[in-house]
Amino acid sequence: MQVKMQFLLPILVIFTLVLVFSLYTVRPADAHLTKKFGNLSVTVGWSNEPALVGELNNAIIQVNQTSGKTTTGVINALANMNILAKYGGVTKSIDFVPSEQTDGLYNGKMIPTRVGSYSLVMNGTIQGQKINTEIPLDEVQGKQQISFPDSSGSSDIAGGGGAATGAASNSNNVGPQLQGIVSQLSNDIDSTKNSIDTMAKNNADTQKSIQDLKNAVDRTYMIGMAGIGAGIAGIVIASVALSRKDILKVSS
Repeated sequence: MQVKMQFLLPILVIFTLVLVFSLYTVRPADAHLTKKFGNLSVTVGWSNEPALVGELNNAIIQVNQTSGKTTTGVINALANMNILAKYGGVTKSIDFVPSEQTDGLYNGKMIPTRVGSYSLVMNGTIQGQKINTEIPLDEVQGKQQISFPDSSGSSDIAGGGGAATGAASNSNNVGPQLQGIVSQLSNDIDSTKNSIDTMAKNNADTQKSIQDLKNAVDRTYMIGMAGIGAGIAGIVIASVALSRKDILKVSS
């Protein structure tokens, strides 16, 4: 039994070292999303992840072209593209500039102001390939999730109060949740406002169509009445003429 333990111990030590080393060296991949259009691939994401509210960041677009087993970045890929950043029902045009280090990589400066989900709406053509899509970006987070120590708890740290420190910790946890709820509510309000605006526009168009139809009916009615009047006048004139003709015949 002792021999087995002596044999297994070095193996366990080596396995533990390999595991610890892998935890320190392996990093999660960036949360970038890729869509394919023919032989083109379009990848979007944030240059700095996680993206934080109020921090300058870059929305990035990588455009590659595949030919056989070769993949190359597409130069001047966004010349014929219209790109909007979208949050809920709110959109904003973003200017993307090419990277000086990587072909096919483009950066659009942005300061996300709310926690939640953002996306890029892309319309146009790249090398004749039509692109009409919306690709989500990784979710923007509040600074509280990675801030330490919290600014509101600095005096507590100096005083060494354990209960106060716990309260500050609870505040750190509640803050991002409230910020997320408020941002989601604002997002829903924006979407509802856009829906109401669309309904109002459709209602205005319907009312205009009804008014146009009413005007057309009124014109048709007036034309018809004029025609009927002209017909009646013609009948009266013809009757008078016939009457005069009969009178002349009798007198002669």
